[in-house]
Amino acid sequence: MISRRQLLAAMASTPLVSVMGTGTAHALPNNDYKALVCVFLFGGNDGFNMLIPNDNAHYDEYMTARPDIAIPQASLLPLSLTTGSDLTLGLHPSMTDIQSLFNNGKMVAIANSGVLIEPSTKAGLEDGTHAMPPFLFSHNSQQAEWQRGWSGSTTTLGWAGRMMDVLSSDSEQISPTFSLNGYAQLLNGSDRGANLIKASSLPQVNAIKNDQRRKAFDQVMNLSPLTAFGREFDQVKDDSVSIRDQLAAAIESVPEEAHFPDTSVSQQLHTVARLIKSSDQLGHQKQVYFVGLGGFDTHANQLNDHANLMSTLSQALAAFNQSLETSGLDDKVTTMTMSDFGRRLASNGAGTDHGWASNHFVMGGALNAGQLYGQWPSLILDGENDFNKGRMIPTTSVEQIGATIAKWMGVKSDNALNYIFPNLANFSVQDLGFLK
Repeated sequence: MISRRQLLAAMASTPLVSVMGTGTAHALPNNDYKALVCVFLFGGNDGFNMLIPNDNAHYDEYMTARPDIAIPQASLLPLSLTTGSDLTLGLHPSMTDIQSLFNNGKMVAIANSGVLIEPSTKAGLEDGTHAMPPFLFSHNSQQAEWQRGWSGSTTTLGWAGRMMDVLSSDSEQISPTFSLNGYAQLLNGSDRGANLIKASSLPQVNAIKNDQRRKAFDQVMNLSPLTAFGREFDQVKDDSVSIRDQLAAAIESVPEEAHFPDTSVSQQLHTVARLIKSSDQLGHQKQVYFVGLGGFDTHANQLNDHANLMSTLSQALAAFNQSLETSGLDDKVTTMTMSDFGRRLASNGAGTDHGWASNHFVMGGALNAGQLYGQWPSLILDGENDFNKGRMIPTTSVEQIGATIAKWMGVKSDNALNYIFPNLANFSVQDLGFLK
């Protein structure tokens, strides 16, 4: 049975927010405030052409595996990361802004991560002793698996939604989860949905968008319906309009910032920054945001298309970090990348086909920076980390990344972590240590 709060959340989940003009002064979030921002790279990002081995031995291994699409070693942007071995790493040459974030301690990398049910080896997957995640290499399924955080289940909830079941208060009128990129399973909780917001426009309810119509609407709302259903439905309508007005007022209280690039993902993050800075007005101690960037299904023209995507992502994250740093909020916000899956190491002649593990970034001011997290794989085709045809087997799971962030967000008990990530008990390391 649908609860009243679910119905209210559904009514409130219409596109609401835009990049608006300057407004009045705003109060910054309090000392207990924390937010998670998830940047989903739709299509399957080639993480091994984003974060690339830079020492000669590991680069030669990489070059041998993908000679047609390898990024030239001389063009890599070097990173000073402790890796625990002679491995050194560099970035795609289009990511100069992210290189600066790494150098300033505001970015870390998580190597060879993805969807797992349990720690898995090639031999264990082949002989069936290790459980295989369902529907590997399928866009829709793997997008859902990343957001579900419970591989092998059929739940419609998401791990961030379950996290907010633990962290949020029943007294909050407005859900503390926001998607700037349409429906996101990640944000589904047991008794609340997300606010679905657009960064480009602020729709209004046309029937009440002027003063006279709003007055008439308020008069109708003051009437008392004869049935319990009618009274409940009127209350939902009234609350929905109220939530829209509160969100609009919160956004308008925060000035626009001209340094955000004119790209979709940058404008989504611009709106996220304005909502974060007005979170006190919404009564939120903890929030989760979902934004998206598409175009990563690079079966063809990969070198050019991926370079443009890397530049867009790099500039957007840097602009978002600048906004938070300027307001003194960067240590209260952690931003992570997600993607359907990685790409195969071997090219198809013009691009890459669907893979499994990838590399991911985490950004923020609360990081234990300066080192690589997770285990860098062997990039030898048909080697120990290659499931088949260049599809890397993850050595770090979605659950391990998410649990590390959930603990930073304020989830304390093992019972709560196991509710959020039911497969987490399968992994001996449940906190990767990249957050303070």
